[in-house]
Amino acid sequence: MSSKRIALGAVVKGFELKSTVREHLTQQGHTVLDLGCLNAETFVKYPSVGEAIAHTLYTGDADFGVVLCSYGTSGSTGVAKFRGVCACNCESIKTAEAARKVNGANVLCMGASVVSPEVACEMIDAFIEAEFLDIPQVPQKVQNFRREARQQLIACGEIPKSRELQTLD
Repeated sequence: MSSKRIALGAVVKGFELKSTVREHLTQQGHTVLDLGCLNAETFVKYPSVGEAIAHTLYTGDADFGVVLCSYGTSGSTGVAKFRGVCACNCESIKTAEAARKVNGANVLCMGASVVSPEVACEMIDAFIEAEFLDIPQVPQKVQNFRREARQQLIACGEIPKSRELQTLD
């Protein structure tokens, strides 16, 4: 597996899992851009984490993004609204792999309340290693449709900006 640049972000509920994931990715030889949150005490608004992840993808500073929250839903809605992002909320290794192969996702969203740290690391590995449209049994016209659908998804939404994470303080 070649080294990738991974934008990693979390809200408070995903902070502990983020620490485990960051260590795992670093051990795998990837460059990790830790975009917050930076502690488990300060409530960070998930749309700002999503925009931070989206901005690094949009500018080309990261190859993939990983967003962690409690269930994966807030993280996925916070990041998916930005241009350049195809995000999927996954709860298994198979869905993480399929998100890349079928949808061409570039952001994996997970919930610390629904996946263990071990499974989360395996999901990320499967996600990063999978190649978009690497499903030989799928007819070419279906693959063409999936390519077109992905292009439509990443062309939608606001252009993400660089900004500080927002908190409730």
